[in-house]
This record gives sequence, C-alpha cells and structure tokens, in this order.
Amino acid sequence: MRPYFSIVIPTLNEENFLPNLLNDLSRQKEKNFEVIVVDGGSTDQTEMVFKRHNHLLASHFFKISKKNVSCQRNFGATKAIGNYLIFLDADCRIGCFFTRNLKKTLSKKKGLLYIPYIFPDEKNSDSKLFFTIANSIIELSQSLSRPLSSGGQMVVEKNFFLLIGGFPEDVFIGEDHQLVKNAYDWRVKAVFLRNIKVKFSLRRMRREGKLKMLVKVIYSFIHLILNGKIDQKIFAYEMGGHLYKKQKKESIEETLKKYLDQTKQLIDKLF
Repeated sequence: MRPYFSIVIPTLNEENFLPNLLNDLSRQKEKNFEVIVVDGGSTDQTEMVFKRHNHLLASHFFKISKKNVSCQRNFGATKAIGNYLIFLDADCRIGCFFTRNLKKTLSKKKGLLYIPYIFPDEKNSDSKLFFTIANSIIELSQSLSRPLSSGGQMVVEKNFFLLIGGFPEDVFIGEDHQLVKNAYDWRVKAVFLRNIKVKFSLRRMRREGKLKMLVKVIYSFIHLILNGKIDQKIFAYEMGGHLYKKQKKESIEETLKKYLDQTKQLIDKLF
C-alpha cells in the first residue's frame, strides 16, 4: 500500500544519534510512512545502524557524493512515493503518535506546507522559555513577507515541493527559511502546527556554548533580514554527528569580537 508520508532524513556520521530517531519511527502507532535516509558520505557506522532497523520499517538508504543537507533532502524527495514529505534531522526525536496525529491534523487543516512546534531536549527553564518565544515568533512570521522556519523539521506536499524547486542548494545556511519564503512567493503560507511536536536537539549549543550560539543566531538573523538569504560562509558551521566528540577551541570573547566586527562590516556595506 502506498505510504501517506515519506520521511526524509539527511545524515553525515550520525551513528550515535540516528538510532534514537529510527527507534521512534519503529514505535509509531500508525505505520503510514516510508523512511528515506540520504547519506552525505559518512565514514562511521551510520549505514550499519540503519541496516539494524531496516526490518522494522519500510525504509531505503541512499548515498550521494555531496555533503550538503539541501541536496540530500532534495534527492530524498525525488525517491519518495508518499503524498507528503516529512523532513526530520537525524538528531531530533518524535513521540509514538506523531504520524497518526499528523495525518489527522492535515485532514482538518488543509495546506501545502506545515511547520511543527519544536521543543528542546533539555528541561531547564531557560531553554523552555527560549523555545516558547521562538515558536511564537515563527508562527507570527507566517503573515510577513519574510516568514521564518524552525529548522529542517517541516512537512510539505510532495508535488508542491518539487514545483518550487525544493530546498535551495546554493545557500550556506538558512535553507529552511528560504524554502518557506519561496512558498510565500507562490502565495502559500506555512501552517504552524502547535499540536504536532518535534524534540529539537541542542547538541550544537552544548558543544559551542549558549552565548556563542546566541551570537551566531543573532548575526545570521541580521544577515538574513538585510540580504534575504545567506549565500556565503559568514562563520564556521560544520555539519555531522562526529563533531560532538570534539572540544570547542574558540573562547566566547573571541566569538563576540569576531561577529560584532562582521556585523558592523555587513551593515556598513549595505548602508
């Protein structure tokens, strides 16, 4: 039977994180989906981890030469046979009723593009407050000319996704914001789903530190607002699960100075 959803997961050295998401998917109360993992050239046991779960899911594993999350997601979409594409990052988590509740919600809230509510994988009050504010901003932004997204987690009707060209492959970061903006240009507003939740990993923040990540978020947001997209490398932003065994090398003071200088140069250049 044709799946209702095609869940596309880009990976790069995710042997330690992918198993959690695959376990979540194998425990779904409604198996109305296929899983498509698109690997960007892992050198660890990512593929072996996938194969251990292969018998529990209708799933496919592909390797492509480009270590580019947009390319990986777009490739996965071309292999999908579901009505809707669900894009999930390899380090996120979902509850066991996720696909069942999502299908019910989509039948009531008609649309072509949906953004789920994200919440942190930490229970401290600071993280909860930040995500509460972030979700509200993302929801409100859907009525603006430059709507925002919450990262790679989103749901898109497959034919519409292909029509608008999928995720842009020529940007440094912010490909999710660009896709939502491209949809808006087609007069399609993303529907924010407060009842459909995805647990967002703060592994990058734990590695780099809260203040350093906040500086990067603010700087990239300014760049996005002023330029419309981020098509150049504005700071170091490596990808891959293997990074989370490394120690941070740059101090907070060095990070602040660097991004303040870069922000000033960007504003001076534009104005």
